[in-house]
Amino acid sequence: MVRRGMMKFSAIIIILGLLMFSRNYLQISIRPSNVHREVNVLNMKEPKLDRQSYVVDSGHIEVKRRNLPNLENMNWPKKEFLLTPMGAPTSRQMPLEAKLSRGQMRTMWKLFSTFMNAMEELGFSDRWMLYGGTLLGSFRHHDITPWDDDLDLIVDVEARPGLREKIRKLKPDILIKEGGQRDKIYAKLIEPSNSSEDVYGSRKLSAYNWGWPYLDVSYYSSNGTHIQELAWSYGRYYGYAKSDIFPLILRPFYKYWVPTPRNTFAVLLQTYPGNDLCSASSYSHITEHGTPGRTVPCKELADRYAFVEHTPLYENVQNQNDTQDELAWVRERLVRGGKTIHEINLVAPWRESNADTYRLHEKSSA
Repeated sequence: MVRRGMMKFSAIIIILGLLMFSRNYLQISIRPSNVHREVNVLNMKEPKLDRQSYVVDSGHIEVKRRNLPNLENMNWPKKEFLLTPMGAPTSRQMPLEAKLSRGQMRTMWKLFSTFMNAMEELGFSDRWMLYGGTLLGSFRHHDITPWDDDLDLIVDVEARPGLREKIRKLKPDILIKEGGQRDKIYAKLIEPSNSSEDVYGSRKLSAYNWGWPYLDVSYYSSNGTHIQELAWSYGRYYGYAKSDIFPLILRPFYKYWVPTPRNTFAVLLQTYPGNDLCSASSYSHITEHGTPGRTVPCKELADRYAFVEHTPLYENVQNQNDTQDELAWVRERLVRGGKTIHEINLVAPWRESNADTYRLHEKSSA
């Protein structure tokens, strides 16, 4: 009797188990279409950060920077360096080739981080930005342009007294040569300047009273509608609409998130004619005189140097009411030789998502 009862109980347990298995099997059988729809929805969600996370606030922004993706944890292309430092007897400047040794590159980044920290401590993080060829480097390479020889920055002229005072206090390790319209920030000089030892420091390699590597700091004044660089450059004064500049937007520049114009693409198009050329300047900031230049289609350098592809983060999401200058999510993929090195999602005007990889031009719709 007991045995018969146990058999009935076991049969009930088995039947219940089969029913539960059948229910789960049916759920699994129909799940793929639901999962596919769920993934699409998740992909359409914006990143955890909102667009305001990339906008430069007045005052201090160090906390905001730390909340952005950690650029130090991303893959970066292997850099090319001179085997001997510029200034050593065997060093040579070659167009479209690296201009810095490892020690000189470390010096450049030390100068830059010192400048950036000074502006942060002064509460001036919204009063400076990347400029000129350095801005182009961030946009096109996420880094210094591989063949560039200085860093270009531009600062609100009203912030100049505070910046100069701050840098003066860093002597003798960091020095500043104050000019009427531009300043040079450089490191303690290496003696002799033609030393082959690849160490931290700047060298006096020109007839001027500053060392290289250096930061080339320009200044701008502003009125109600525009800012204008104080210095005369390449035969003209450069001015930009404030609507293209402010509010500043944080962009990647090697392992730093740095202030750049709100509409970087528009500013670059005004500074450099839209074409497909990569140019090595015929002026050397190392020796401060002429040097052989070279210009080639950027596409010819695609296997050697990494370039940034710009695409919308989400396809077909622009509303009819959106303008090309409205801030949107943009995917920037660093590629070399057709291989992706890293990918960064950030905020920029919608128009930037249509920028061509190898020329300052919007992609053809054809």
